[in-house]
Amino acid sequence: KLKSLLPEMNEWSMQGYPDEACGVVIEQDDVLRVQCCENLQNKLHDRFPDRFTRNARTAYNLDPRVFYEAEESGGTVRAIFHSHPERGAYFSDEDVLSALGGDPDGDPVLPGVDYIVISARESGVDDVKLFSWDVRTRKFEEQ
Repeated sequence: KLKSLLPEMNEWSMQGYPDEACGVVIEQDDVLRVQCCENLQNKLHDRFPDRFTRNARTAYNLDPRVFYEAEESGGTVRAIFHSHPERGAYFSDEDVLSALGGDPDGDPVLPGVDYIVISARESGVDDVKLFSWDVRTRKFEEQ
C-alpha cells in the first residue's frame, strides 16, 4: 500500500530540497493518503535558537495539529515521513530520540506509527526506507 504513495512523498521531498521536507500518511476508511506538511523547523529555530539549535537543512518539525485533525476527520496517522537532503535514508539518532520523546530508554510517543526516511539528492530521490518499532528489541527496525 505504501509503495503507491512514494511518488507523492518523493515529489514533496524534492520540493523541499535543500531543506528537509515532511508529512504524514493517514489511513481513513481503509485508504491511505499522503498529507504533505510544512516543516516548521526554521520558524522554531529563528524564534527559539537555544531550544531548536538545528535549522531545516538537518531537522524537521511537524505541526502537532495534523494528528488531531486526522483523528477529528475519522482518520489515523499511520506513518511520518521526512527527507534527508544529501544524506542517506537512515533513521538517525536524532530521529530515534525525537520518536521516543527525548528519552532514549522510553517508548515511542506515537505507538503504532511508522517512520519513512527519504534520501533526497540534488539529482533526485535515491533511496527510501521504512522503520517500525519492535517491542521485542525495543528499537526501530528497518522493514
